[in-house]
Amino acid sequence: MTQEEFIKEVRNSYLKARKCIYPPKNNFEKLSRGTSHSISSVTEDLFGCYCAEKITKKENNAMIFIDPPISFKGTTLKNKSKRRALLIRPDLAFVVNDIATVLFDIKTDLGYKRKDFFNQAKERNAQLDKIKKKKCSFNDGETKEKNEIVISENIKFIYIIISQGNITRKIQDEFISQIKELENMDIFLLTNGGHLNTYVDEISYTINKNEFNRLDNIINTELNF
Repeated sequence: MTQEEFIKEVRNSYLKARKCIYPPKNNFEKLSRGTSHSISSVTEDLFGCYCAEKITKKENNAMIFIDPPISFKGTTLKNKSKRRALLIRPDLAFVVNDIATVLFDIKTDLGYKRKDFFNQAKERNAQLDKIKKKKCSFNDGETKEKNEIVISENIKFIYIIISQGNITRKIQDEFISQIKELENMDIFLLTNGGHLNTYVDEISYTINKNEFNRLDNIINTELNF
């Protein structure tokens, strides 16, 4: 899957999300959705597919897990209430030889709550320092098989922002610069211009080739060691 194909598939997913999953065999004009389906899980699957197709060394032990509920049960790490074991749910995780090396959070845009988002990023950055080299586990969503892994001491948390939307270019650039200053974090804005969910037939957007290529380098390095 190329960069262009990935972005095109995200756009197509937005268009499909506006329609009913189960259209009637007749009287279809009598049925219409008032809101679109969420495409969060679709973009997770698409990005997982994009990454998986870049694996060239099939004999290695690299795995890509989508939406894994990673539990730190059995450690001293607790959630905010301090009552239960810490649980994190990245959209994607790269696991190599049972070591989690990269965690991803995929967002359609930066949104209006960018200040809250930055605070969350700072909290996540601090959390990564605490979970480094810690044992954890999650169950496979299909087989329910338990996967026991360790968080890498060099763990990275990467935000993937698909569209430049709901934010000015100046504020966007300042925000991205702030995120990149956090030790364990990185962020990639994949497109500029029109939002991929724009309600017009033809939208004008530009793929950020430099950023996308930098992301590709990380994917290739991590999955083809």
